[in-house]
Amino acid sequence: MAPDGDVMNERVIPAASNNGMDCVLGSGPAAVACASGLQKHGRKVIMLDPGRRLTADRTALVEEFRRNPDREKFLKRLRALRLDLPREMQTEKLPFASPHIYQDVEYFLPADRRRSFVARSLASGGLSSVWGATVMPFTRKSFRDWPVTLEEMEPFYRKVSELMDVPNVHDDLEELYPNYGTAAPTALSEQGAQLSAHLLNHRTRLARSGMIFGRCRSAIGSTYSVNGCGCVYCGLCMYGCPYGAIFSAEYVVERLKSNSQLVYRTGWIAVGFEERSSGVDIRMRRIDSGQCETLTCERLFVACGAATSLRLVVAAQNMFDRVFYLKDAQLVSIPLILRRRCRSNAFPNASALGQMVVVLNEPDLCDELIHLQIYGFNPFITDILRARWRGWFAPDTLLRPLLSQIMFVMAYLPGQLSGRVAVKVKPSSASDAGLAPASFVGEINPRSKIAACRIGRKLLAHRREFGAWPILPLMDLPDPGFSNHLGACLPMRDRPQPGETDRWGRPFGLHRVHVVDGACFSDLPSEHLTYTIMANAMRIAVQATGRELP
Repeated sequence: MAPDGDVMNERVIPAASNNGMDCVLGSGPAAVACASGLQKHGRKVIMLDPGRRLTADRTALVEEFRRNPDREKFLKRLRALRLDLPREMQTEKLPFASPHIYQDVEYFLPADRRRSFVARSLASGGLSSVWGATVMPFTRKSFRDWPVTLEEMEPFYRKVSELMDVPNVHDDLEELYPNYGTAAPTALSEQGAQLSAHLLNHRTRLARSGMIFGRCRSAIGSTYSVNGCGCVYCGLCMYGCPYGAIFSAEYVVERLKSNSQLVYRTGWIAVGFEERSSGVDIRMRRIDSGQCETLTCERLFVACGAATSLRLVVAAQNMFDRVFYLKDAQLVSIPLILRRRCRSNAFPNASALGQMVVVLNEPDLCDELIHLQIYGFNPFITDILRARWRGWFAPDTLLRPLLSQIMFVMAYLPGQLSGRVAVKVKPSSASDAGLAPASFVGEINPRSKIAACRIGRKLLAHRREFGAWPILPLMDLPDPGFSNHLGACLPMRDRPQPGETDRWGRPFGLHRVHVVDGACFSDLPSEHLTYTIMANAMRIAVQATGRELP
């Protein structure tokens, strides 16, 4: 629970000076990559993190499943737990039906949202415990508006592959997306294998139509798994991996904490900062009691997620009268019906994450690529639909034969085809418990619907090559932000202006503060962001400590 309002008025307790140490805000993918880079270059690090964690009852449930892996029983209990949650939470992807991911966000990160989705979290590991785990680098072309080149990023892609399992896959996508990892890819599901076979049989014809395809690259492996062998193909991925085989930044936090170079302060949220000539003062508040402290560090690395990082910077630089824009790689979802029925098991005996990736090159629509990530059916999809439609949804036993033929295309549009979210931060008042309040207003891009229709027609025209028919009446184009691929609101530039950052993520006018998450991206392509977010965060950390910055 959030602390009472009167507790929040306790006096500020100055912290001891921590000059000579760097501070990282957050514990998501950008934060752990940044902290790892700082540690390896001999820097002492303080990591500030609200650190909400999986509750004891959910942890016990997972441990019980590992002792007795009865999938049907486990799913039944998770579904019962979801029904006990508020209705708006029942359509969310939650690890083991635990609401801790979004606990107290409206209290500490207040937001007025209209026609937009902006996910925020106070959880340890950020949103990485509910991500899709796709790890694909950006293409060379995607860096064209960046002050950083692909060649400069490549060694950091490789370094990040030491933190998580990045698969090494040899297929047609390899020319666009080189392999920087060494992990073995997971096996395809029966649905994925059927789709892959159809695509391979028509590879030449698809290439002539501007379509290149390959296996989805998912961060699944043995690096952090409790069984030491990675994926066991239990099909429960969408509910949270009981074996820890799907990468979460929370696992890296545990490893970083074992190093004496890092001080991990959990239970705190940063509510503001001020740069001085000799360091940075961070104002922070304890989330359980409301106690306030001021922490001083030599350099500050902001890795709170694009929307939250933006709010901190805007408040620190008093840019309350300005509208900022979170760019989006907008999501389009289209169901597919496979030509042949697969075995109708309740669970796929496979990974339930992405199976195949199809890249579209439509030069008369835009000069960037469009990513289609294709998922197989799994029980979580029926859970979401049942939560939305309630009594109108049929029982699983009746649907199972049909569902064994259904796959889902999740198409991600580049920023130039996507809507965006307009952000305005308001000054804090004495009664505010957390960050300065903000408004998030979605702005529709008319090109998004045109692009969605083009994708639908393309799939329909190539239904023979896919071995699947797109169900176009069920195509969905949600409001901006639904993809969770938001960023580029404080873009890196060679010569930054107010509201922009330099190539080390430093906001205009600041010298000791670095924004290292997706907020500092120069642009938003259609590729998944997390791998590049981590590589860029590590690059900034290493370069900021390894040279004298101007």
